[in-house]
Amino acid sequence: MKRNIFILLIVTIILIIFSTLMFASGTINVRDYIKGKLPSIFSFYLSSLEELDLYEKEFIDLLQKLPKEEQDYYAKEVYKNGFSLEFLKEVKDGKKVQIPTSNPPIIPQKKPVGSSPSLKNIPQDKPIESLPSLIKRIKPSTVIIFAYDDKGEFLKLGSGFFVSQNGDVITNYHVIQGASSAEIKTADEKTYPITYIVAGDEQNDIIRLSVNIPSQYVYPLSLSKTIPEVGERIIVYGSPLGLENTVSDGIVSAIRDVPDYGRIIQITAPISPGSSGSPVLNMQGEVIGIATFQMVEGQNLNFALPSERIASLNLIEEKKTFPTEELFEQENKEKKDSDYALEAYNKARYFMDKKEYGKALPCWEIAAKIDFFPIKIKAIVYYMIGFCYNEIGNHSKAIEAYKQAIHINPDYLSAYSGLGGVYFQLGNFVEAIEAFKKVIRINPNNASAYSILGGSYMGIGNYIMAIEAFKQAISIDPDDFLFHDSLGFVYFTIGNYTKAIEAYQQAIRIDPDIATTYSSLGRAYGSLGNYTKTIEAFKQAIRIDPDIAQAHLFLGMTYLMVGDSNSALNEYKILKELDIDLANKLFDIIY
Repeated sequence: MKRNIFILLIVTIILIIFSTLMFASGTINVRDYIKGKLPSIFSFYLSSLEELDLYEKEFIDLLQKLPKEEQDYYAKEVYKNGFSLEFLKEVKDGKKVQIPTSNPPIIPQKKPVGSSPSLKNIPQDKPIESLPSLIKRIKPSTVIIFAYDDKGEFLKLGSGFFVSQNGDVITNYHVIQGASSAEIKTADEKTYPITYIVAGDEQNDIIRLSVNIPSQYVYPLSLSKTIPEVGERIIVYGSPLGLENTVSDGIVSAIRDVPDYGRIIQITAPISPGSSGSPVLNMQGEVIGIATFQMVEGQNLNFALPSERIASLNLIEEKKTFPTEELFEQENKEKKDSDYALEAYNKARYFMDKKEYGKALPCWEIAAKIDFFPIKIKAIVYYMIGFCYNEIGNHSKAIEAYKQAIHINPDYLSAYSGLGGVYFQLGNFVEAIEAFKKVIRINPNNASAYSILGGSYMGIGNYIMAIEAFKQAISIDPDDFLFHDSLGFVYFTIGNYTKAIEAYQQAIRIDPDIATTYSSLGRAYGSLGNYTKTIEAFKQAIRIDPDIAQAHLFLGMTYLMVGDSNSALNEYKILKELDIDLANKLFDIIY
């Protein structure tokens, strides 16, 4: 019995580690939440909400009950101005809104802005791709760029994208400035070295790099031959603050001509460090510019360098400049606190990607000490500190960090999940139960949280509540093997063998190749005296895993129950090679 409980604990701990690795896995994504409830276009209008908190979830629930015109009105207001509690109050109070007789389009009427004789406006009839389809198409075209110093230590990262079939990548010049070498990571998690610089323009902060990558793995983006118009909808696809494959959307807010610099595009889509070098695309999937990050008069303004700058890069003729040459010399400028914070954050993400948690930890702690990041990012930093401490076995420090993340963001689901996971590992099941109840309060559809809650109830011997928790997990995700297997274990523990058999059979239906489940099924049949089914189940367990010692032991014991001592002796001979202690136990029963 103790061994079975130990196995269950190990399995559920693996679940915790898996769930905590995924930042958004426990939160409610707006696109997932509104699917089937509101028109599909609303996934774009409400995309700024990203991961829903309780107020935003309540707002969407109430939005479903409104007339279509009011739904449309509020969705577009959120798109233009962001969510506010005032919107929630208006909807709850049933405030009537003035709906315009003719709703203005989200994309304003196009008019030439900063146009030149060589550039034409985008034709009005050019097809606009749906946002999900566009994101899916451009993902394999984008890369993350890792830059290293002369000792091979990670220096900084940025984003980039393919522009030619031979593997050339575009990014910002400053992304690799000061580095001695660099590499890219593609959407399929593979890395390739940057071999040389094809062209560079330091003043315009653009560089074209050659990557040693087979052409069949390259999906280049096309450059727009036109200047976008004010009000045109755009997206930025990159890795802000090292968070990979992140999409932000907005509009072109201005086209500016800067003296001695040229034309530049101002956009409303947020651009953070790590987004530098990201493609800025129109809704046809064409690159209209390359993202950069500027600080002007103390304000964060978001700019993109027009694609015409990329097209006009002068190739370095008859010379392949390698990353170790003078282009990569270190910049001699004084660092600000924000520079140290971002450097620490990016290094931490790099070490996390390599699962080097001991190296990532001090970087996270540096990032936490500098007052630079917004609240939600600060909470993530403390969550990652807790995760790293847990990975290196310092559970008390992990608990402190998770609690700090929760203090900063009381609705941070992953922090509660991490905290509950540590308590579970320590055997503090009461505290684990409280933590996972908070997870479920934030996201009632988190099946894994119910499963681990069930395991925690088992830890304190509350089998009734454990059964209810596992049943709830199954109602959310009926095709999860572990939920059914765990439910079967609880039923077996309390002696309800018929229910245990039903649960184990469901688990086997989902995954028929788990030997231990057949072994458990055999024990349940044996407890009911159905020895024919018992023998059949143990034999199937052994077919899947011939070295499963306990199945041989129980099969031998069952043979004795039906009077087949020769078969029992044969199981003893097999057990001698697998587990001498179990073999001796069976021998004592036989003789």
